[in-house]
Amino acid sequence: MSLTLTSAPRGNGRRLATSGFTLVEILVTLALISLLVGIIVPNLGVMIPGARLRASGSKIQRELDWVRSEARIQGKRMAMEFDLERAIWRIVYPPEQRLTREQDESVLEERPDHWVELETDVVFAGAGDGKEGMTKKGLYRLQFDEYGFTGDQILVLQLKSEPDMVWSMKIAGLSGRVDVDHSETGVIEYPAEVGEGAF
Repeated sequence: MSLTLTSAPRGNGRRLATSGFTLVEILVTLALISLLVGIIVPNLGVMIPGARLRASGSKIQRELDWVRSEARIQGKRMAMEFDLERAIWRIVYPPEQRLTREQDESVLEERPDHWVELETDVVFAGAGDGKEGMTKKGLYRLQFDEYGFTGDQILVLQLKSEPDMVWSMKIAGLSGRVDVDHSETGVIEYPAEVGEGAF
């Protein structure tokens, strides 16, 4: 004889425990997400324009170092030109490096494909030295001699949409060192009247 045990059916008004979120947990999560978004989103607007300004400034700074180094290595004058009104710049090579048999120097000086644009919304706020002062218009040429020396100069970048964000690059003429001053209050550094390269 065998015994068979059967379990009593579950039911009789009893509820099984189910997993899920309560309304309070969902509301707390939404409140935390909205708080984080409120903190992060306004700062993104500051970080992204600042990144564009840094990108343009860092690129010009690297090219300044390269041009100075090439002038010393080759023993030739080299320069960088900055179009302060159109927010573009280029490297100006010695004439013998730019010419071919069929071209003359005047044709190559005007070639537009050598110009590099600044990042979107970044403009030149000015350039100058202690002797001539600052200029905000036209072409500005930063010339290195065959030893890689130049006069003490300054080049200023600014955000067009947020003029308080400024990058001032101070170029030391003899050492070639480039010091960068960042400002978020619109302070533009001006070149000192006498410096290490004021000759």
